[in-house]
Amino acid sequence: MNQTITRRATLAATLGGLAAPVLVGAQQPTTITMWTFLDPSRPGGRESALKSIIESFERANPTLRIRVEPQVWTTMAERFVLGANARNAPDISWVNDNNLALLGASNAAADLKPVVDAWSPARRADQNLPAALQAATQNGKLIAMPLMATTFVLMYRKDLLAAAGLTTDALKTWDGLVDAAKAMTRDINGDGQPDIWGMGLGLGTERFSVTPAVLAAIGLQGQLFDGECRARLATPEAARAVQWQADLILKHRVTPREAVAMTSDDAIDQFAAGRYAMEVISNARFDQIQRTASGWNKADLGLAPIPGWTADRPGPTLTTGWFATAWRASPRVRDATRFIDHMANAEAMALWNLPGMQVPMLKSLVARPEMQLPENAHLTQIANFFAASGFSMPSQCAWGRTLADFNLATQQVVLGQRDAMAAMRIAERATQDRQ
Repeated sequence: MNQTITRRATLAATLGGLAAPVLVGAQQPTTITMWTFLDPSRPGGRESALKSIIESFERANPTLRIRVEPQVWTTMAERFVLGANARNAPDISWVNDNNLALLGASNAAADLKPVVDAWSPARRADQNLPAALQAATQNGKLIAMPLMATTFVLMYRKDLLAAAGLTTDALKTWDGLVDAAKAMTRDINGDGQPDIWGMGLGLGTERFSVTPAVLAAIGLQGQLFDGECRARLATPEAARAVQWQADLILKHRVTPREAVAMTSDDAIDQFAAGRYAMEVISNARFDQIQRTASGWNKADLGLAPIPGWTADRPGPTLTTGWFATAWRASPRVRDATRFIDHMANAEAMALWNLPGMQVPMLKSLVARPEMQLPENAHLTQIANFFAASGFSMPSQCAWGRTLADFNLATQQVVLGQRDAMAAMRIAERATQDRQ
């Protein structure tokens, strides 16, 4: 008896004074593996939101655990499809909308339509962007659940714009943006080289994102694909857009030449470090840039809509976003779909909105008092951009790496390897081969 008491006392001391009964034969938790670009152990609004969402799910489901395996966001969807083909995929993967066609063609995704069909009428009516569900529906199946709606905006330094004697009216057109970039390019130390460049670009073909040329081409010709998903890139309009982008380096000298080798993440880091005055960036990075701003006041971070070719017509507010998909062949597919549904419920959507700093995906979130605070004004701005000039790419077309094709074309023009039209013919063939 005394030995038993002693063993219990030792165990309690080991556990920090908390006696815990040992349950023989207790069920071990089931682990659901999820790929995402977020790391809930790191700082950041979306990271904090994901951590809270996981914790609430695990509290409600004590036999389930969520293991996050952070991935490089630009290749995550492709790696998920490859893993599914090899029968070695995670239970859940995040996928951005420009890879929905890839996901649909792979037959890797479980059908989430029964999950949505079970929603209450009130939850259905609360959806602020039902088009996101439509974009992820292919052949009558919902292949992924929308979690975040994002777009690309022109981020700029308010202090530098004001110092140049300009207002946001100067940023309404692509030509006006060039003039503003020239006025904001500054040689601070007098060595003949800019210390602050007017316009930032990341033109690498790995870890790439939307650059001005893509949006400028859409502004000129509309869709980059026809109704049969045939690429329309070898056009005078797309070539003009690529030449305009290359001229930021070659002619106007408002972008450094090393941009041809920068990833989109490199360029964003340079913007946060104070080296660029303006850049086209996903609105989802607003919180990150404010947190990492160095050498300038984060309150000087401003947003403007994408320029147009004429002042009376804004450029496209490209509707993009992040979705979660479940691997169809996962032995834990039912539990995985339950967690995906949890990430999209009202409680989770409120967290993605704040502290996640994402555009509200539910109507009920738009009017809550927190959204009226000055520090959240940029989210209202984004909603207004969507309303004024929202534009969607056809989700059935594979356009994920078309962004890299635009970057490669720009590289070729900058390096003097091809003219813009020849470079875009190559881009068109590359995009078409992936359809």
